[in-house]
Amino acid sequence: MALAARPYIGKAAKATNTDTPKLSLVRFAGWPTPTAREFIVPDLIPRCHPTTLYGWGGTAKSLIALLLSMSVAGGREKFFGRDIAVPGPVMYIDFELDADEQHRRVMQLATGMKMGVPGDLLYVSTLGVRTHEAIEFCLSGCEEHEAVMVVLDSLGPAMVGDMAAAKDVIEFHNCYIAPFKAVGATPLLVDHQARQQAGEGYQSKGAFGSAYKEHLSRSLIQVEAGDRSAEQGTLNVRLRHKKTNFGVLVDPFDVSLSFSDEMIVASTRELTPSDRAQETTLNSKDRVLAALEDGTAYPDELVETTALTRSTVKNAITALKKTGQVEITGEVQGQMERVRLVAPAARPIKGKAAKATPQEPPLLVPSSPPPGVSDDGENEPHTVAGFFANPPGWLPGQLEVYRQDPDRHLKPLCAAVAAVVLGGGALGDVVREEVEKALAKPNERMRVPPPTKGEK
Repeated sequence: MALAARPYIGKAAKATNTDTPKLSLVRFAGWPTPTAREFIVPDLIPRCHPTTLYGWGGTAKSLIALLLSMSVAGGREKFFGRDIAVPGPVMYIDFELDADEQHRRVMQLATGMKMGVPGDLLYVSTLGVRTHEAIEFCLSGCEEHEAVMVVLDSLGPAMVGDMAAAKDVIEFHNCYIAPFKAVGATPLLVDHQARQQAGEGYQSKGAFGSAYKEHLSRSLIQVEAGDRSAEQGTLNVRLRHKKTNFGVLVDPFDVSLSFSDEMIVASTRELTPSDRAQETTLNSKDRVLAALEDGTAYPDELVETTALTRSTVKNAITALKKTGQVEITGEVQGQMERVRLVAPAARPIKGKAAKATPQEPPLLVPSSPPPGVSDDGENEPHTVAGFFANPPGWLPGQLEVYRQDPDRHLKPLCAAVAAVVLGGGALGDVVREEVEKALAKPNERMRVPPPTKGEK
């Protein structure tokens, strides 16, 4: 079906009473300074520009879209720990299900979110209605209710034309997606992912059809299903920010969904070092650093952990050595040297701060004890007890990582402590017993409670 024969719809067309928006010549000279770019969710979802949320079937991408819609429409401050910058009415256009089924989901999510159903969540089921008629109706609704976001779920059933043909995808965006910007609504497009072929990884896949589906979106978020337990009613999914035109890529994060007849509860967690090492949206240096958080390694071991090429890993190690983030341990295997992370306090200080204060003592060796701390052996920085009594700024974050998986992260934590207390991360086993004792005590200055029962 040729899209060119369909009229342009939306506010711009109505204003000019023509089938196409009116063209005008613009000279930027003399224009006032532009205002800051707006986002619904900073960096993740730019205001008024299309964002595509895509993944394989069964990855709960529609639930994620509905969660976002209810958060924005309900005036929530956060979406999975990220600020919601522009709350307001949301139009949810459903091309797959009807109101009865979605009402169940909305009630379950509202119960899990401990909130009422937002009055500004506007829902339209388009089953049995042509796309042109559905979009025309929803555009009017968005304009009338001043919707800040509109969700199209999903793009496959909504698509008019061949989604594998670039010209049809471009025309579809021009005729059916672009008009929402004219009424101030940000399009969130829920889409399906192309099927994996033999030898292909999930992360490398894009939305099904023409590459212009991704080219015309200003932000791309891939959803991947992880662990699933039918017995416990849980599903873990990963949100992976793969493209942005207007901000910076948001680090991938996991969402845990727990299902029951009464509610759906969603929670989020940061990725473990091993998870981050495998993430292709992160650069090679960050992936190597993540892999080394689990302990020392030879380059070939890092190649296996990160799935990067050997030359890429070697280049990353060289760059990280220069910045003082990685050092060799002195252990050699063939022509390869084992490397490890340098504890933050032992890293060289670079830039203006270093030049301005060349004679200042290291961060973790204060010339005098802090206020309220007596100058006795318990608080000396060269002892483990003194280290935890005078925790550095980076320690609370390290302890948060440790508490996510104590068995895995105790060794790297001990290495970091040993690097400060004894001057070498390889001496982690020497301080392990003292570190475990310190972790067993509550410490308000660390802002991290001791491990709960069952944790070590």
